[in-house]
Amino acid sequence: MTRALKAIVAEISACRVCADALPHEPRPVVWVDPRARILIAGQAPGRRVHESGIPWNDASGDRLRDWMQLDRETFYDKRNIAVAAMGFAFPAR
Repeated sequence: MTRALKAIVAEISACRVCADALPHEPRPVVWVDPRARILIAGQAPGRRVHESGIPWNDASGDRLRDWMQLDRETFYDKRNIAVAAMGFAFPAR
């Protein structure tokens, strides 16, 4: 991973911009590898993703993998698929 990409991932992982507005500690979820040819960009992680730290680890992820015709092993190989969200942390309710 390049120094610039490492810096971006570190900045996202450390993001606490919304900490005062959440009832829980923010847990940004971003999976990146420079070899990935596909980036899946979602809105914000859901509760299950927040708890597990695994992106698309819920019913929407099952649907997405089905649409893409990818099994979990292929989808979660960071060399294949990078995952980021527009909102880095679970927003809660």
